[in-house]
Amino acid sequence: MFDEILGQVASQGGRAPARTAYLHVNYRSITPADRDLSVSARLVSAAGCKRVVTGDVHDGPVLLIAAEGLFVALKPGQP
Repeated sequence: MFDEILGQVASQGGRAPARTAYLHVNYRSITPADRDLSVSARLVSAAGCKRVVTGDVHDGPVLLIAAEGLFVALKPGQP
């Protein structure tokens, strides 16, 4: 889930498509399966071809999962 969501954030806003270089996920609390949860992601920095994106999952005010990813922009013609 985080690879997809953070990757979308890294590649939006007119930026060139990017691919995942690393993705780190911290599970902070037991995640309930029977409730709607809140997922958010944001671009933290973009320098050259590197983009750092973070995201999290909350159950109300409780942080359940936090993630950070480094995404690298593709060069023209790369698949």
